[in-house]
Amino acid sequence: MRLRALATAPSAFGSTYEREAAFSDDEWQRRLRPEGYAHFGCFDERGEAVGLVVGGPDEDGEGTCHLYAMWVEPEARGTDAADVLVASVVAWATEQGCPQLQLLVTEGNDRAERMYRRNGFEFTGRSQMRERDSVRELEMVRDIGTAVT
Repeated sequence: MRLRALATAPSAFGSTYEREAAFSDDEWQRRLRPEGYAHFGCFDERGEAVGLVVGGPDEDGEGTCHLYAMWVEPEARGTDAADVLVASVVAWATEQGCPQLQLLVTEGNDRAERMYRRNGFEFTGRSQMRERDSVRELEMVRDIGTAVT
């Protein structure tokens, strides 16, 4: 599914299909190990995977967890799949004791921006230029424990 995400929406991610398609089985297993990053999927009524997201731990000691690699199959967009995936990472970050959840969204990805706002994320005003293609990524955060209304 990760490779499908990279092939379908290459501008939405910091990595590339070519880079990750070259990963060995050992690299995939290392990335999916239980003590690593938290991976979540969303499935349709047939049990088919329609989305994925990754929760990243606080690595800088500031207590902020991260939402990475969010993607939903095109035919599942407009359903609650994205909201289910975000809720999974929010619940995981809460369990980790993180006071805040951070993500980067590609500038101009209005649909993703609206979905993240609907799920309690706000722009911080910080951004970065992605090295590989000079696309601007905008930072959004959600305070954990903040109810979405």
